[in-house]
Amino acid sequence: MKDYFQRNSPIFYIGIFTVVLFLAIIIAGSNTPSPVTKMEKVNDQDLYNNQNPIIGDPNARVTVVEFSDYNCPACINVNPILKATIDNNPGKIRLIIRHFPLPITGHETSKDAALAATAANKFGKFREMHNELYKLETKTRDSFISTAEKLGMNKDEFAKALDSDEVKQIVADDASAAQKLNLRGTPSIFINGKPFDSNLDLNTTILAEMNKMYPQN
Repeated sequence: MKDYFQRNSPIFYIGIFTVVLFLAIIIAGSNTPSPVTKMEKVNDQDLYNNQNPIIGDPNARVTVVEFSDYNCPACINVNPILKATIDNNPGKIRLIIRHFPLPITGHETSKDAALAATAANKFGKFREMHNELYKLETKTRDSFISTAEKLGMNKDEFAKALDSDEVKQIVADDASAAQKLNLRGTPSIFINGKPFDSNLDLNTTILAEMNKMYPQN
């Protein structure tokens, strides 16, 4: 038996290294924006449509598109950065959210949360619900309805929207768009159609694009 392990030790070490590397990739991907830097600039029609909710000025010259998942740690970290960047530069940046609930362990409620956010958009409360969903520790139908009520929505009307085929189709279309773009994780971010390089600072990258679109006179 000792001879067997000595003869096959390289195979065992390679196997262990592969497993460790695989786990490292998963952990890294769950805490940082998904890199999509190899992709060329994407056409607007492939990134968003008129059903997608907008945070910020709809007429802003800088468009940030985020494919997100409400159970994604990196999305949770990115949300306040995007919020601050938009709020600190009124009228210049708009954020378009598309839902990409990941079919992995720990994300079982992501699709339901996406439906809740999309339903809230029907009542003009997307941004408020979007921020609240990241804070919810327990994402259930009851918690979505109580949050909607807290935000001033009629709970019965919200529940009806939550169950509607229209809302379900919007979320399905978002996921389909992500798949067509061959996105691998969340958040996947595009700034005026250009994939965001996750090795860079998000706020700085958005501001650099903003300065191009709003040059100083």
